[in-house]
Amino acid sequence: MSYKPGVCTFCGTGCAHLLKTDNGSVDGVFPVQNHPVSRGRLCVRGWNIHELLNTPERITTPLVKKDGALVPASYDEAIGVLVKGLADRKANAAEEIAVLASPRSSNEENYLLTRLARSVWGTNNITLDSDSGHRNSLDVLAAGTGMAGMTGSLEELRSCEYVLVAGIDITKQNPIIGSEIHYAVRSGATLVTVDSRKTQIARLSTSFLQARPGSNKIVYAAMAKILIEENLVDFDFLKKHNDGFEGFANSLGALRDEDISAKTGVSMDAIRAAARGLAAAKSAMVFFSSGISGLDADTISYIYNLFLIAGKVGRPGCGVNPIAGINNLQGGYDMGVAPDLLSGFRPITDAKAASAVSAAWGAPISAKPGRGVHELLESGASKLTALIVVDHDEGIVRHAERIKTIPFVAYIGAYKNPFMEYATVVLPIATYIEDDCTFTNTERRVQLSKKKADAPSGVLPGWKLLSAIAEKSGSKWSYASSAAVMDEIAKITPTYAGISHAKLEGTFGMQWPCDAKNPKGTARLSIEASKTFTFAPVSGSFEVPKPTGDFPSLLMIGKAQHFWHQNNIMRKTSIPLREYNTTLLLYPDGYVDITADEAKAAGVRDGWPVNVVSAKGSMRVQARVTDEVGPGAAYVPYFIQEMISEFLLENVDILKLGEDATIPVRIEKV
Repeated sequence: MSYKPGVCTFCGTGCAHLLKTDNGSVDGVFPVQNHPVSRGRLCVRGWNIHELLNTPERITTPLVKKDGALVPASYDEAIGVLVKGLADRKANAAEEIAVLASPRSSNEENYLLTRLARSVWGTNNITLDSDSGHRNSLDVLAAGTGMAGMTGSLEELRSCEYVLVAGIDITKQNPIIGSEIHYAVRSGATLVTVDSRKTQIARLSTSFLQARPGSNKIVYAAMAKILIEENLVDFDFLKKHNDGFEGFANSLGALRDEDISAKTGVSMDAIRAAARGLAAAKSAMVFFSSGISGLDADTISYIYNLFLIAGKVGRPGCGVNPIAGINNLQGGYDMGVAPDLLSGFRPITDAKAASAVSAAWGAPISAKPGRGVHELLESGASKLTALIVVDHDEGIVRHAERIKTIPFVAYIGAYKNPFMEYATVVLPIATYIEDDCTFTNTERRVQLSKKKADAPSGVLPGWKLLSAIAEKSGSKWSYASSAAVMDEIAKITPTYAGISHAKLEGTFGMQWPCDAKNPKGTARLSIEASKTFTFAPVSGSFEVPKPTGDFPSLLMIGKAQHFWHQNNIMRKTSIPLREYNTTLLLYPDGYVDITADEAKAAGVRDGWPVNVVSAKGSMRVQARVTDEVGPGAAYVPYFIQEMISEFLLENVDILKLGEDATIPVRIEKV
């Protein structure tokens, strides 16, 4: 029996753990005391990851669909089916072939998947299986600071004087980061939460600004306006390090004081206090969701600009911090898993970068950006005929009916998944403990996870499987190990230039950019490294969703604590599953949060069945009476797949707007 160090792969925090291994099985998990982020802690998910690794729901042999049923096959046969299915479509690959990658895959696997898609299959239609939240964050921060990732450091959080939590239930989504915020507050930090729901972190805050659904952006814009009007802007900082302040300041002219409280439901006194606290603090950080239901780009731009005018960017203890909900969401984008990106968040239209990538791959790549998989699945005019999916979670809810119509579907993954029923061919891969690989957490920390157990007999690690697919397709790759893949990533990706498996071994990781100038990595963005920060363009529009007589409530859709990305992972662990099942006993049809007054008006009590009706459809759930939502608001979490899949599709145009999106509805007694 031995204890082997590794990295938790549930969320984007990147906690360290020790796995107890015995005869190839994982019997327990323990925290690592001196890890700079987790500091000897694990959340309820991390404490039970050993159960996931021991689940009997492993895929242990390739499968090929014959006569409508998946039957066992050899790797050679299954890879042959995949290669032929794509070869038949290569002549029109840019239109017909798409790849849905996983934010749980390692950096090495995602990098090789992009190489396969672009240089072997001839398509740039490759997407990370996550909605736009994190990409929005990276776009704003890359354009504003040059750093396409979190600008702060979690190691500095405990000494931070002011923390703003913007629309994220952080103690549930990323509990260890939530715990670090608690430490900061206990040390005297001011904690301000802006949200439309009274979350756990909101109850623990110094000040909670409960904005009406769809109006959170106005609160951040109002705070910026107050700083300007009260001459609290850090003009010395802006004079030296900014570009675009006047344009942003002018855009706030359309925001009238008399409208702010009316639209948000938050008093001007509370907003002023929050703004003044931000200006007075020597250090400040903001945290917001960037995963599957992240903020829209306009809201992120207002948050970033607010911290810029307060002088809280690029300084010690400061940071604009998107928080990833899935373990390698940041790393996936770092590897170029996007229709328009190369690794290192470089545009695919960047001729110099594309030339370096083509030279390393020994094959040309198209400079024309592809299309996102979700966009292709939603488009009635799409010519998509082949879809390759890795480690699937989210899209099955929104696109199941469309996926059924695609002639050729391949699934690559370690665990059984409802998506498999749509697959033409299934290819198993090893889990993250069965090979050496790296993951990049939400603060850009690249961490090495060493092999701890052998894969089931014959199951290939991801890098070896993808290499075999390339070889059968006529492209001979020469990788001898996952470490060799990282060496190539470092060779062509400036932000990863100083990273290697050998350098990461025995450490708690390195934060990119890691290069000749920063051989030990970069903990946070610094003024010295980025001389000029650019204000993000904003809409200047402050309209808010309005209920009507037919639909008097504004419905928000988000997450439930023990339902994690459709529970394909969570249901394989007993304690989180027990908590989920307990909630399911109370609300077997799922639930909608409404206030006591709303319940009284609808003539229902807690647990009673109701119809949630929008202009485009309806769903039947149960009422959960709570003070977590305000008057005229309702909230439905992703709770059980069957509950909201059709309703989501009916209202998909609204939901694509992000976390602040709302659906006007009425609640009817059944």
